[in-house]
Amino acid sequence: MKIVVIGGGAIGANIAYRLGVEGADVTLIEARVPGSGTSGASFSWLSSFPQVSWSEDAGRAKLRLTVNETFEALHAEIGGEWLDWSGTITYGAAAPDFRRSVAACLERGIDLRIIDRHELAQMAPGLSPGPDDDAFVYEPRSGWVDAPAMIERLVKALRGRKGRVLTGRSVAAITIKGDAVKGVVLDDGSAIEADAVVNAAGSWASHVSALAGLAVPLDLVPGVMIYARGASGALPKQVINGPDWLMRPEPGGKVAIHWRGGGLTAVHGGNGSDPASMIADIACHVPALREGAIEDVRIGIRAIPHGGPVLGALPWLPGFYLAVSHGGVGWGPIWGRLAATELLKGETVSELSGMRPDRFYMQAAPLGRFADDAEQV
Repeated sequence: MKIVVIGGGAIGANIAYRLGVEGADVTLIEARVPGSGTSGASFSWLSSFPQVSWSEDAGRAKLRLTVNETFEALHAEIGGEWLDWSGTITYGAAAPDFRRSVAACLERGIDLRIIDRHELAQMAPGLSPGPDDDAFVYEPRSGWVDAPAMIERLVKALRGRKGRVLTGRSVAAITIKGDAVKGVVLDDGSAIEADAVVNAAGSWASHVSALAGLAVPLDLVPGVMIYARGASGALPKQVINGPDWLMRPEPGGKVAIHWRGGGLTAVHGGNGSDPASMIADIACHVPALREGAIEDVRIGIRAIPHGGPVLGALPWLPGFYLAVSHGGVGWGPIWGRLAATELLKGETVSELSGMRPDRFYMQAAPLGRFADDAEQV
């Protein structure tokens, strides 16, 4: 089976790799370099607390409990140094309804432990919590992903299975014959025939969908990532989920920081606009950053579909499979396995029933040829 995957971020790379493992003839198309978009400007956090306590679609809630084992299996397959189970320390103030969230996660089998300031000082001496911070949660089976390194390994493994990887190329048109998608046309006019096309283009997914006559509503929310260096040896080794910020280790002795300005909830808010003031805020809790320096600031455009992730095809347009989700790094390996199951085996994965794109449509809506037409609907 010939399949074209559009988008070389965490979702597209995982889907392309898994399709290749399952024997498909895969072409991965990336307009820049794989992993250079939002996946390369992501906090890339693997955590079950407080996420497992959130109210969400039953299928997604079930799949969320399999994230860690899926990453372990992928790491065993492709190797490389991109997965770090460093553990996470969460401030009580970071999780609204803290005690209820802890109880809900424990009930679902998540390994958590509430610790006090004394235990925190032993575990993370580089932290200096505020006077009102007296309860913390330690989640040992948590950590982070070096997303660009993971994607590099996935692409290398795909090439090793004779998959094609086209970089610096973009899709100009979707080929539709009869009532089904049959390939793509690239920006240089060349055509690639395929039995299916996967749209994993992230923040560009609505534009790619418009080429197939579809409108997929996305909220495009910028996420600011700061990469800084602090005093040597004094930075915490774990992921820290602070009162209104997140911090994790970064290769090269640095830390990656996302300042969210409030507690961690399922709703994604805005970001600060001044990296220096964000660092100053966090340095009250991490003194080593007072002597540090900002080395890089990146902005990733988070693609957040209305109603949550979108996985699957539309009944009236077979061969066009959507795979768009916020948290693409964390969900990528799972979406890769499930998309391969549906595309190659013809099975319907029940856990994806609440994520289908037909929720956006009462009926097929005829659109024009261009992205602007979709944006006017």
